[in-house]
Amino acid sequence: MMEENIQWSLDQLDQLIKDSHDYKQKALLMGVKDLLLEQEKRTEQIQGQLDGTLWSPNDWGS
Repeated sequence: MMEENIQWSLDQLDQLIKDSHDYKQKALLMGVKDLLLEQEKRTEQIQGQLDGTLWSPNDWGS
């Protein structure tokens, strides 16, 4: 689940993209948005991997 502050950031970026009339600025903002979404996806994947490792007796070692 996406954190509230990340959703807020995405909403702000969407508004800035909508309001911008400069192509370079829009491209930069869209790049920042893509980066933020990718970071969030990777964070969720790592958290899932960590949870799986912590709950797997095979990975606990001897």
